[in-house]
Amino acid sequence: MASLRPWVVAALASCVALALAYVPPRGAQSTREQPVFFFQTPRGTPARQRAQALAEEWRGVEQSLRLVSARRQIHDVVRAASDRGNSLVVVNDSGVTFAAPIADSAAHVAWRQLGLGETKVSVALVIRWASLSPPRDRPALDEGIAGYLPPDSTDRTTCLAVVTAGRYWTRNVLSNTRDRFFSFGALVHSLKAGLGPCAFYAAFGTPGVPVHSWLAARNWDLAASLDPGARGRSNSMIEMAEPRYSWYWDAIYSLPPMAVACLAGRPDGCRAAVVAGAGDEPATPFPEIIQVDRRWNRIQRLVEAGRYLGDVAHAVGRDRFLAFWTSSQPVDTALATALKRPVGEWTADRQRDFVRPIRLGPAPPLGGVGLALTIAMLAIAIVAGTAARRQVR
Repeated sequence: MASLRPWVVAALASCVALALAYVPPRGAQSTREQPVFFFQTPRGTPARQRAQALAEEWRGVEQSLRLVSARRQIHDVVRAASDRGNSLVVVNDSGVTFAAPIADSAAHVAWRQLGLGETKVSVALVIRWASLSPPRDRPALDEGIAGYLPPDSTDRTTCLAVVTAGRYWTRNVLSNTRDRFFSFGALVHSLKAGLGPCAFYAAFGTPGVPVHSWLAARNWDLAASLDPGARGRSNSMIEMAEPRYSWYWDAIYSLPPMAVACLAGRPDGCRAAVVAGAGDEPATPFPEIIQVDRRWNRIQRLVEAGRYLGDVAHAVGRDRFLAFWTSSQPVDTALATALKRPVGEWTADRQRDFVRPIRLGPAPPLGGVGLALTIAMLAIAIVAGTAARRQVR
């Protein structure tokens, strides 16, 4: 029995060391404050949250009303421009005055860069300029939300896009003087993204029923921009962060589980993230109002989700994408046919262009590994010492 005592002492010492290292005292709270990340907004009081919810609801209703009113106001303007062979009309918020020349030029440059010319579906781009002294009796405009009114039974040849220009663009475009940081290329890029789903309607026409139902169920999150952008260039917070920072992992795990699985390079997770909503038959309101969240800190089902269908169109070419866009087959089948690959595999490869794959599963911290090795070496030393002193009687 005497020879067992060192084993008992070693086991108890190991348990105590592990407990001290990993188990906090009962009732204790962490002394480390949670960091406030620069891409998060502080959580307000219940009254403030209620006021913000009412403001969001007011903006949504006001945006819908403005879209319906704008279509009626600019109908004749769009028809006249279409007769002249101009499929893009850029107007101010009033709906009857054309936008500033520099904004009109930037929008037409964006139109040409998207490969659009004279199209069957015309696009009316309405720019809402921000007020430099916003009124106090109503919520301020949210430049991160864009509204779209696609063609329907009342107007089958016009897609309406309403975007809000922030105070920076308003000050530089409408004034005679511009600051030294003003970039015409950045304005083109902003308006190119502002065309949103209307660019897809102009390029490929009205989508088939399965594709339309799929995108409507997802609020058109995969078709927010026809521009594929630079390959490998991402504006995602995950790409701009480093894994050694804790808020990098906070950003990772704020994503839906399917998006996290896709970041790990799992084709099943990528496929599930893409085809989510396919097969659903949401009740399409009339008129159909599309409101796309363009804010950079929004939670997405995929990294760079807004460019997904734009990347597909760029990768497969116009003819194959048009066949997918107007197909009556299920979305998964039609998309795999256009890609000539399983959807999950192609999407996993696309994600690697933006974000380095992450590893999922248990991974012990270095401190824990060091502590475990130390305990193991201590136990081996005790055993060796005990065996050296053993005597056979």
